[in-house]
Amino acid sequence: MTTTSDTTTTSIVTFLPTGIYALSIPTCATWNQNGITVAGNSNGNSGSDLASLTNPVDIFVDNNYTLYIADRDNNRVVRYYTNDTIGTVVAGNSTTGNSPSELNAPKGIAVDQYGAIIVADSSNYRIQRFPLGSTVGTTLAINSTINILGQIQIIVMLLNIIQTTTLYVADYGNETLYVADYGNETLYVADYGNETLYVADYGNNRVQMYPTGATSGTTVAGITGSAGSSLMQLNGPIAVVVDNNGYIYVADYGNSRIVKWTTNYSTGGICVVACTGTVGAAENQLNGPRDLKFDAEGNLYVSDQSNNRIQKYTIQQPTSSCPA
Repeated sequence: MTTTSDTTTTSIVTFLPTGIYALSIPTCATWNQNGITVAGNSNGNSGSDLASLTNPVDIFVDNNYTLYIADRDNNRVVRYYTNDTIGTVVAGNSTTGNSPSELNAPKGIAVDQYGAIIVADSSNYRIQRFPLGSTVGTTLAINSTINILGQIQIIVMLLNIIQTTTLYVADYGNETLYVADYGNETLYVADYGNETLYVADYGNNRVQMYPTGATSGTTVAGITGSAGSSLMQLNGPIAVVVDNNGYIYVADYGNSRIVKWTTNYSTGGICVVACTGTVGAAENQLNGPRDLKFDAEGNLYVSDQSNNRIQKYTIQQPTSSCPA
């Protein structure tokens, strides 16, 4: 494992625009303001049964619309096929431990092109890989004696048709981005052909953009060091994705909303969903959104952590051409 850059961040996400499907979101698209609960309890109650979640954090949606959830406080990864109301445990066994079949507060998840599940097993300070159909993991990276990896927070696979074996680890404790190649293929970092990395800089209330080779980032959302609820500000941004237009979508954790920045960064953000200004468990509210992902159609999924649920917001396609 090698260090590629030092940052002052608490959450790192790389975004591959094609992922395992190609996004095609219109520039003027909007999303239904009422979310649909697709995992967990719609009323916000937590639980350990397979219809419930407890502090879900990272999520992953594959090109078959299958949803994977890092169910942190249940020490497991749960899979939901489309229209499932009960999940299936695909990693971890709901007990805290460090055996190959156990997890301890998983905080990051990705799935490679072989269907293997990669998990940031945070409190065990390791990265686990669970082959398709197996609940026994193999360790890709670990630190069991000295906390070199800190609190592993988020890992993301670069899921590309031609190469998929590169792993990104955000080392929360040491504020460092690491890269590991766990296969024999070539390292790629891709974003719209520009090989750009976006960082949700939680403590500085901003999103940073790093082109290839850059050691200094450019602020593309929020105001450095200024937490707030205006549409120029963020309050603890914790996850970010980018669409096919280069628009940035941010899980604004402290404001319990999802906001979007266009490529004209200086104009501020646009609230996408949970725009009431209040925290809650209603269909149009969130409580501590932790992660966000798009599916192949552009529907938006949000890990609503403190409501112990995953919300889906249906894309509203425009009926006419978007303004230039």
